[in-house]
Amino acid sequence: MMSTRHTIGAALCTLALAGVAGCGTSIEVSVPGQADGPVLSIGVALDEPGMSWYHNGAYSGFSVQVAQYVAKVLGYANKQIVFRSVPLDERAQRLADGTVDLVVGSYGGQEADGTQIDYAGPYLNTSQGLLVRDHDDGEREVAGAGDLAGRTACIVQGSDSGQALRAQVGSVSVEERDTYQQCVSSLLAGQSDAVAGPEPILYGLRDQGGSAYLAVLGDSYGSARFGVGVRSGQPKLVAQIDAALRQMVADGSWRQAADGLQSSVGYRVDTGSNPPRLVEAKQ
Repeated sequence: MMSTRHTIGAALCTLALAGVAGCGTSIEVSVPGQADGPVLSIGVALDEPGMSWYHNGAYSGFSVQVAQYVAKVLGYANKQIVFRSVPLDERAQRLADGTVDLVVGSYGGQEADGTQIDYAGPYLNTSQGLLVRDHDDGEREVAGAGDLAGRTACIVQGSDSGQALRAQVGSVSVEERDTYQQCVSSLLAGQSDAVAGPEPILYGLRDQGGSAYLAVLGDSYGSARFGVGVRSGQPKLVAQIDAALRQMVADGSWRQAADGLQSSVGYRVDTGSNPPRLVEAKQ
């Protein structure tokens, strides 16, 4: 389907509760030829059960709910939202070339190609963790991060989980794969000894892969944040998204999404560091 590029001056006056959001931010969006008005293209992962998961023709999960809420506050109806699968290591490129207007997901460190992305949020603070093989008798070859010395952990390309793990276990080898599903396959085939990543993603992978074969260790390490990324140089848009996230917390929608994460994959959000304290951004 042919697309036309439009730059819209978004009339985005956020509710008084949101506080800092102003009007007039320009967002470049892709408008399909048959669409009735502009659409907001949002980059998401498709392989993170519980967070951002494509299944039976639809996206679901905590990150997807955050994206939908933010889009609504920015003035977009559900029919104007287009989700696009964007790998971790392609987020900066897809924002820069206009394929997507926003991205949601885990972030930290520098993007794979060195391009700067500005993030609003975070909307979730978590720890890094390890997914390992499990056995009926409860015996595990890897029972903690220290057991990975001289072993191999699999991470998704573009993730900073390997860097965080190396800071914990200097002698660990890191194997990069394109998707989390490829990492799980590597783990089950014995090619790697653990999958490293943000804990809620690992809980989703365990739930999807079967708790009889996989386990998330209680030995967490490092930190992981989930936020909403935009092309660098749009401070007004970042402020408006931050305002939307504060509103999501205030009206109870954030807690509802967090409860859904626990009921779907068994991950209990740490209330000591969540919901994140969102500081009003300067426009």
